[in-house]
Amino acid sequence: MEGKKTGIDAVHSGDRVHEGVARPKVPPIYASSVYSFESFSDLEDVFDGKKTGYIYARMGHPNASLLEETLSALEKTEAALVFSSGMAAITTAFLSAVEPGDHVVADRVLYGGTFSFIDGFLRNWGVEVTLVDTLDPDQVRKALLPRTKVIYLETISNPLMRVADIPTLAEIASSSRAMLFVDNTFASPILCKPATMGADVVIHSLTKYINGHSDVTGGSIAGGRQFMEKASRLRSMMGGSMSPFDAWLVQRGARTLHLRMVAHSANALHIARALEKHPQVIRVEYPGLERHPSYGMARRILEGGFGGMLSFELKGGEKAAARFVDALGLVDLVPSLASTSTIVSYPAKTSHRSLSDDQRAAAGISGGLLRLSAGVEPVEPILEDVLRALDPMAGEKGEGSAR
Repeated sequence: MEGKKTGIDAVHSGDRVHEGVARPKVPPIYASSVYSFESFSDLEDVFDGKKTGYIYARMGHPNASLLEETLSALEKTEAALVFSSGMAAITTAFLSAVEPGDHVVADRVLYGGTFSFIDGFLRNWGVEVTLVDTLDPDQVRKALLPRTKVIYLETISNPLMRVADIPTLAEIASSSRAMLFVDNTFASPILCKPATMGADVVIHSLTKYINGHSDVTGGSIAGGRQFMEKASRLRSMMGGSMSPFDAWLVQRGARTLHLRMVAHSANALHIARALEKHPQVIRVEYPGLERHPSYGMARRILEGGFGGMLSFELKGGEKAAARFVDALGLVDLVPSLASTSTIVSYPAKTSHRSLSDDQRAAAGISGGLLRLSAGVEPVEPILEDVLRALDPMAGEKGEGSAR
């Protein structure tokens, strides 16, 4: 009998938090996949929405709710949802807004995974897609159809760092009864809040700046409560929910986002200005440079900095890019972005690998194009490493032409 009592104690004791006048300074990780109810009626009331509560982690859990509250506050929206990845957020947002027979207008320069979903999956599903240059609002206007449901773009485009006129595009979307979706990953809500400019849905890869430490995969959408409720039902059905631990980590990362974005932006501008003067660099894509095509718009749209992302093209194409990467010491080759450390990636073989050669050429992604994500460490040693890696190529005859 004592053995049975021990077994009961092992399983049933210590399963409730003793409440008091104090609370944890940091919210705990709610690792439970399911939730207990005191009565049958409570279960019914939660399912029917008459009482607040959690049922099953795929449908929602406290860590997700806390993070969603933070994201909604940062983006100035009515509500937000978190997902297991950025692509889960993007696909759920689209599938909550369109159906076969509808029409989507999207920028022709997007993250490769997004581009493949829009130009591939949506087309195959029966959604008509028109790709335009959203930097030109007239192209967007001409592309609209009575069936247009979504206009899609990135605040800062990947990988050319172009900045579109979000307020004007929001007016165009509203006048045509379409929704404006804006991927705000590169800017973060510290530098730009698209919803305050008229965007209907703001999307993030939480893997990047909002988490900021390269240890979580996640995504989010933020917008009006009615649309979020519809997307929430689809998220639960498709299983794209974020785990409690990942939500807790992103919440922790978000606490320092406003500090990190200042450092990311300052370091990126410093590096971009140095690269702009280097003889082996054909062009630098960074909206904080006065000669960049989006400099004027960036000053209107972005606040407090121009972001931590830049791209630059080397003379000599892919061979020169490979030599440069191999010569780096402090800067790692990483197919991602927004880490605390400075990292470099090669869009043609990573983020935009799924595009055809012609599609990459049309998007301005050449063989010599590299994308750099500036970290938050002291910039001087990083810049020395970058310039030292460029030195072996000095004097070589490149494939491109000098500026």
